[in-house]
Amino acid sequence: MRASGQPDGDVTALEEPDGGSPRISPALGVAAMLLLALNLRLGISSIGPVLPQVLHDLSASVVFGSLLTTAPVIMMGIASPFSGRIAERFGVEWTVIGALTVVSVATLMRLWAVNAFLLLLSALVLGAGIAAGNTMLPAIVRRYFPNHLALMTGLYTVGINIGAAGAALITPRLAQGAGPTWRGALAVWAAAGVLAGLAWLLIVGKTRTQQRRDPAGMSRRSANAWLVALFFGLQSMVYYGVLAWLAPLYEDRGWSKPQAGLLLALFTASQIVGSMTASVAVERTGRLVAGLRITALATALGLFLVALTPMSAPWLWATVLGVGAGGIFTLALTVPLAVTATVDEARRLTATTLCYGYLLAATGPFVVSVLRSLSGSFTLAFGFLAVVSCSALGVARSAVARQEPTRAGPARV
Repeated sequence: MRASGQPDGDVTALEEPDGGSPRISPALGVAAMLLLALNLRLGISSIGPVLPQVLHDLSASVVFGSLLTTAPVIMMGIASPFSGRIAERFGVEWTVIGALTVVSVATLMRLWAVNAFLLLLSALVLGAGIAAGNTMLPAIVRRYFPNHLALMTGLYTVGINIGAAGAALITPRLAQGAGPTWRGALAVWAAAGVLAGLAWLLIVGKTRTQQRRDPAGMSRRSANAWLVALFFGLQSMVYYGVLAWLAPLYEDRGWSKPQAGLLLALFTASQIVGSMTASVAVERTGRLVAGLRITALATALGLFLVALTPMSAPWLWATVLGVGAGGIFTLALTVPLAVTATVDEARRLTATTLCYGYLLAATGPFVVSVLRSLSGSFTLAFGFLAVVSCSALGVARSAVARQEPTRAGPARV
């Protein structure tokens, strides 16, 4: 399906938002967008593989450990509406640079996290920066790639997953070195934010930044808006629960930190396959609900297998889980486009979806930690996440089924 209603065509130049002459090359635009996307999960996914060591050194509880993933997601929900207002005043490009600055500062703060409070504070600041980056990515795609909305949405999703996978794979190895501690291993990712910021400074120097003329209000009145936000929140709740606790689950089973980190990296890398496969399939067939059904069931299957028989084939289970989670996340980003008729409606619905969806998603790591503490294992917790994944499918089907035809035509359900 073509949710954007835009024609196909080769990207030969990036145009100014006012329709003026091209100012930057496609290569620079794609590179800057990917660098931004890479930074949007580094600070979250890097925590999981070293979480047991962090909790031990800070004498913190398992529930506190869940807050290190939950806090950024809460801030991603709270700060999302304000990011649009900042962009209206300062422009998308400068808002991106500000977001990357906040992300870099928050990540660097972990080098001096001598107690639990400072580490939690860094997580909250990190979430605020990620929120701004998250909300600007769709605007960047619309502004610089108006003829390739679906392709570029899938591309920045891949960038997010690559960042998450890289951090999960490399962080535990840095933490085990003779010199760096887990603090240094977490703080080193600030360099990625600096690099991305420099790329966006190049773009600012080559473009005429224009403030938005239309306010990015939030659509709260329709029942469909709440259904879309609920769906996004439920599938994100599953994702962040797995991101925070998949590696600790296997460390509890006797795996080393690098081995558990490699499994988490496989989970996040598999999302790239799921993301691109699902987006291409739905793009060609227009069967959005069918895509949601397959990816939700794959996610639930992976979760049930991890919960009930984690040691039978952990690498295969992580792959199945990653393919499902990556696919459903990408399709979740297309739902606001599928159920709205205009760009303004899609923008307002996206703001609502990110705000309330991330607030719900933030409960994922916390719920897993509570269920793990009550039961003494991760079996009940991951089984619960599997049920949530199935529930998300029902909500998504209801949301898409209620849609009115868009300019591109309704998705086949």
